[in-house]
Amino acid sequence: MNKLAEWISKRLGIKLLTTAAIAFAIAWFGHYLISNVAAERFFYDAKFDAYWEAKSASAVQDFQEYVTENNLSMRDALTDTRWNKENSDIILFTAPAFLYEERQSNLDEEDKYEPINCSDGFIYATSYSPGDSYFFWWDTAGIIISILMFLGIVIPFTVYTIHRIKRLYQQVFLSAQSGRNRRIEVGGRDEIAELGNEIESMRTSLLSLLENEEQMRADSDHLVAALSHDIRMPLTKLTGYLEILIHKKNLTDTEYEAYLIKAADKARQLKVLTDELFHKFVVNRNSETNCFQELVDCGQFLNQLLYEECSELEEDGFLVGQLPMFGSECFCRLHIEDIRRAFDNIFSNLRKYADPQVPIIITIADEQEQISVTIENHKRKCPADAASHKIGLMTVKTLVERNGGSVDIEQNATFFSIRLLLPKMKHLRLGKNMQILDM
Repeated sequence: MNKLAEWISKRLGIKLLTTAAIAFAIAWFGHYLISNVAAERFFYDAKFDAYWEAKSASAVQDFQEYVTENNLSMRDALTDTRWNKENSDIILFTAPAFLYEERQSNLDEEDKYEPINCSDGFIYATSYSPGDSYFFWWDTAGIIISILMFLGIVIPFTVYTIHRIKRLYQQVFLSAQSGRNRRIEVGGRDEIAELGNEIESMRTSLLSLLENEEQMRADSDHLVAALSHDIRMPLTKLTGYLEILIHKKNLTDTEYEAYLIKAADKARQLKVLTDELFHKFVVNRNSETNCFQELVDCGQFLNQLLYEECSELEEDGFLVGQLPMFGSECFCRLHIEDIRRAFDNIFSNLRKYADPQVPIIITIADEQEQISVTIENHKRKCPADAASHKIGLMTVKTLVERNGGSVDIEQNATFFSIRLLLPKMKHLRLGKNMQILDM
């Protein structure tokens, strides 16, 4: 029974039909009470017996006068309908004399037959009132009241249903006006409630899609800015190396070859960055760049990378403290170009904002599960004209985190420190073989 009631509560059409059926049953019962029970009890109550007897006697007397006046025979009196039409509110029963005599012994004491004197003999008549005209008004009243009862049940239910639909429309309209930030709530468990839930689900999905689209747009803008920033650094260096090769005439063969190798290396970096930009926005805009991570000797890789960057800093007139050397056989799984880009951004910022009169301090530490590289410098008293948009530092953070590491930055008005943490691999030496395991 509970399952049936629950099923009915979830179907608006079933509820409407059920309500209409209940209203119809109540209306029919009300009509029956008024037209049959109440009317009969009213007309046949003992208080009205004298009235109906007088009415009946008057009807019989009128019929007798009608027969006498029209000089009707017994046959004509039994078949004539004119008097009945003129007195439609009276029901008059007539019978010939021989039928009256045969039924005389079976008649109830209450049945009183009065003789009607015709031109050729007697017939007997009795009148039973009230007639149909009396019950007609009670029946009409019963129909009107039953209709009102039916409408009194169905109309409120219909108005309530329309109100719920209108309320749902208003909520949708207000939500649309408020940027779809207004929650849509509809009570109940029927189709209207399901419609409201589906609209609410569509609203949240649309907001999620808009948020994702906005995030993708922001990520794309950030990627374009970061790659543009990263492309500019090797391009500047490549231009400088080429100008040296073109304009500086007293270069030795060794120096000429060294600058040529550096120029080729920067050109290769430019190719990698442009390939990444092409892959991101042309090949597959919605997928992450495929970063192939290699297992490298992190100590050797960092020693070489820091040496190259620090040598270029010194050539640009900056002071660099004693460069530490990292031990070998410390392995990391990294995307090499990401780490190169991260350090290019760091040293590009040093060229812009570091004080060339104060040495730049670089420290390396082999911690339990990570490799730490810390770079500290003092800021210039008069910073460069170019405004800082923090693109380089954001790029460093993104690239390092993409390789499983983290970045910590500390700075104030005169001091800047950045610390890069890279996850290392655990290695076990078993005889001549080395087994590399992820931490």
